[in-house]
Amino acid sequence: MVRLIGLTGALDLAKRLVDENEGNLKNPENYINHIRCVYGISLEVLENIFSRYPKIPLPTGEISVAAVLHDIGRPLNKNQIFHELRGARYIEQNGLRDKISDSLEYAFRIAQTFRSHGFVYEYWHDAECLDLRVEFEPLDSSLLVPRNWNEAIVTYSDMSAGSNERISVEDRMNELFLRYENNPIFQNDTVLRVSKVANDRILRLARKVEALEHGKLSEEEILRFGFLK
Repeated sequence: MVRLIGLTGALDLAKRLVDENEGNLKNPENYINHIRCVYGISLEVLENIFSRYPKIPLPTGEISVAAVLHDIGRPLNKNQIFHELRGARYIEQNGLRDKISDSLEYAFRIAQTFRSHGFVYEYWHDAECLDLRVEFEPLDSSLLVPRNWNEAIVTYSDMSAGSNERISVEDRMNELFLRYENNPIFQNDTVLRVSKVANDRILRLARKVEALEHGKLSEEEILRFGFLK
């Protein structure tokens, strides 16, 4: 049986990386609270899905581990653009050493499950981010959009995480717009522009996950979107 890291181990890893890369995050405490919240939301979403589709082949442990580790790349660089890719690369390179899993295959699965979260697809195609993406090339950009329920649930859990509680994805997006437009600590024209470009895609994904969570999809619709292979 494949072993996966638990919540405590994942949080300890995140805290260690924060300490080893002091100064890269504006608010480390908020960072830890956020990843813990996303973990909890992923479990809530999965529980609701299983209550309506008991036999759906979603691996709770794998998805929840990806949820808590989704921002593991943030402490590694002060520039947060492409933190998704930096985190995925970290798990692929260090997953066995850091006991994320005792299986290299599962370390890569976890990395891919969160690689496509947030606005990484839009950043990849943004003209002002071309120099930053060189670090991660070559890369197939189709990996940067959630292509299955595993990835979609992690992205949804992240985008519905408010201040230690679940909120609507639309409210979370609006909060982000206000933060990056008006808050002098976070004000960033690139992030604001890219997040607005991504808005419609993220809201469509949210509606898809919520339809699954609320039991509104047919078996054909569920299978068509599929699962991480």
